[in-house]
Amino acid sequence: MSSFNYRDTVLPDVTTEQSTAQVPAIDSVGMQGIAIPLHVLGKRGERLTSQAKVDVTVSLDHPNAKGIHMSRLYNLLQQYLSNKDLHKSALTSLMNALIESQDGLSKSAQLNLHFDLAVSRPALISKTSGYQSYPASLCVMRSSEHYKAQLKLRVPYSSTCPCSASLSRKALAEAFVKQFESKQFAGMQPEEQQPTIEEMGAWLASKEASIATAHAQRSFADITLDLANKDIPDFIGIIDLVENALGTPLQTAVKREDEQAFAKRNAENLMFVEDSVRRLHAAFSTYYQATYFRVKVEHQESLHAHDAIAEISGPVHR
Repeated sequence: MSSFNYRDTVLPDVTTEQSTAQVPAIDSVGMQGIAIPLHVLGKRGERLTSQAKVDVTVSLDHPNAKGIHMSRLYNLLQQYLSNKDLHKSALTSLMNALIESQDGLSKSAQLNLHFDLAVSRPALISKTSGYQSYPASLCVMRSSEHYKAQLKLRVPYSSTCPCSASLSRKALAEAFVKQFESKQFAGMQPEEQQPTIEEMGAWLASKEASIATAHAQRSFADITLDLANKDIPDFIGIIDLVENALGTPLQTAVKREDEQAFAKRNAENLMFVEDSVRRLHAAFSTYYQATYFRVKVEHQESLHAHDAIAEISGPVHR
């Protein structure tokens, strides 16, 4: 009489079972939110982040297949990305391996990497500096015909309303005239009735001159770029492009002179949402690493309970 040992049996895999009837293909199936220790580097080799959340999927194209080999996707992420520097060669090899791992069940794969870029930013005037965080994602799509890559990046900035600034200037001008009109100097000789430069400067620097302030708001530029090739994008270069175009990046460590310089920059760069997207359109319309761009800006209003938004897009002209 033979004995049965359950340890000697092969564990069942129901995903290998074939359906008796044809079923529709599935565009994508896989996993999302996988934690991966991944090193994203800048162009000079500086480390911008060391962790990511990853979504990975493949298509299910076989007409009789019950399901994909999902654990193979997870293991391939560990093999190609875990504790490694992100390079284009690794991404290309990984995308090919994801499709091949399914033994003919899949014709395409998609990978989404989500991470926060920690970038060192200097103060405007003083020699202090700090780190700014920029949420980003890199989406890679691979099929038998195409390899596509797309970058999404959020850049925070400050925006001051031009209308509010105009109204504040008007209020200040009215208060200035009232302060220095001639009746204030009653009893003086005519030549003595005119205020001196020193008197006007002292009043403008006093609390009494704080008549009205323009309303400013924390704002965000959401950039989406269809990348031109398989190269890892120049993350810091793109951030610099956005911040230079807008002129009012959020600050990290500041001293009083930096805060004053920031206030001056806001006054020099008064922006409605329409102004912001037009500036960014000009910046990205010739950007070398992309073929197409989409920009959305959001000004989180301090005047209203709702926010102002604008979007613009277009091809990159080379």
